[in-house]
Amino acid sequence: MAETTAEATGGDLELLTAPVKKTYNKYALVTMQGMAAQIIMVILEGVIMGAGLGAHGLACVSIIMSVEYINLSFGNLFGTGVPTVMGNCLGAGDREGAKHVFGQGFWFTTYVAIVVAVVFELFAAPLATFFGATPDILADSAAGIRTFGVFLALTIIGQMLTGVLRVIEKPQQSANLMTASAIIAIGWLALAVLVLRLGVPGAGIYYGLSIGIWAAGIVYFVGPKAEFKVTAKEMKPDFAVWGQIFKIGFPFFVTQAGTFVYNTVVNNLLGQLGGKDGSLYIGAFAVINGYIVYIIMMFVNALTYGLQPLASVNNGASRYDRLKEALDWSLIVQVIVTAILTIVVVVFAAPISGFFDGGDPALTSAAAHAVRIMCLASVLGFMGAMVSSYLQSVEKVMLATVASLLRYVILACPLMVAVGNAMGTVDGVWYGLLTADILTGVVCLVIVAAENRRLDKLAGDPQAKATQE
Repeated sequence: MAETTAEATGGDLELLTAPVKKTYNKYALVTMQGMAAQIIMVILEGVIMGAGLGAHGLACVSIIMSVEYINLSFGNLFGTGVPTVMGNCLGAGDREGAKHVFGQGFWFTTYVAIVVAVVFELFAAPLATFFGATPDILADSAAGIRTFGVFLALTIIGQMLTGVLRVIEKPQQSANLMTASAIIAIGWLALAVLVLRLGVPGAGIYYGLSIGIWAAGIVYFVGPKAEFKVTAKEMKPDFAVWGQIFKIGFPFFVTQAGTFVYNTVVNNLLGQLGGKDGSLYIGAFAVINGYIVYIIMMFVNALTYGLQPLASVNNGASRYDRLKEALDWSLIVQVIVTAILTIVVVVFAAPISGFFDGGDPALTSAAAHAVRIMCLASVLGFMGAMVSSYLQSVEKVMLATVASLLRYVILACPLMVAVGNAMGTVDGVWYGLLTADILTGVVCLVIVAAENRRLDKLAGDPQAKATQE
């Protein structure tokens, strides 16, 4: 096993030596720059979608969002798995091991990404039906899925590369890719929807560009100056490394896969409970989940990205004191940021919903009503993402998986089905999610308290201290 002395771990790594709060804030804020561009992109997307596609197009977007969540599932699997395993190597002073992990991670990501893209190209129509598309939106939804599918391999690879850039201490380059992709993608969407009138397929291309451009980060991993390189010799699988990547990334895969399950369940429930207005409620859900809640989630994701490299590198170096500080501080920041965002969207639910609905008053009313219920406890619900991010960074995979599944799968789906059917209206769906958010927060606080006790014990252990020194 590699030694974890200051010299071995690379005392020049700011992730190991700089003040924890300052370092976390730096990584979160730099990532937030890229996310801010993505958030602006999403806001403009909603305005353009609403104006150019109307309620019908927004309903199709709600179906396409299931593909987006699957894309994010695989992106998060590799975008957290590869850099976390690399981070543990770097923290332990094993740079050669980190290089090997990157090479294997790149090709593992590429192989899986190609398979996923082919599946969506071949089975777009049946998948759209499964995702909850009603007959009136099926054809356009399938067309949007096919165009999105063309870019799926690049979107998955791009998410992995930006994650690696952060762990090798190039967060600004990662943020720059996010910013550039947002500008290009939103420019295309305006052209495609408002000028060329390409409809939902044009929107599908937009979804592909919005993250697929991140794959341009490959330029930092080729050429003579690159320390971590893409090489042909790593194309042969090292299943031990693949297993590590999958083990670490699986909780994040499950988190987004759970969001996909949740999105699909909600679409089907709204179609069923909404009766003749089913597509209207699906469109309202697109406004909420595709724009309002999605924007909050992007802020939370930026905060988790700030925690992941800090936690994984310090875990590799057995710096339990820094781990505890990173966990507690990141959770405090997440609660404050999410609380502010929640208050804004609940208080201004009607004008915010109206911003994305293309001037449809019925859609505005349905979306605003739902927001006032389902977003009330978002500050608690989104704790699951932060806690899961920390747990997977310290290789507590099973517990991380539970935390990641809490909100959308373990609690929300059964509660939405139960409460929705009990009430017999779509309001039951919204109240089901509210209950799930509250319960998620309670469970996460219990997990954090237990983890703090564990870290205190390890930091006070003489053998652990000797390892740190």
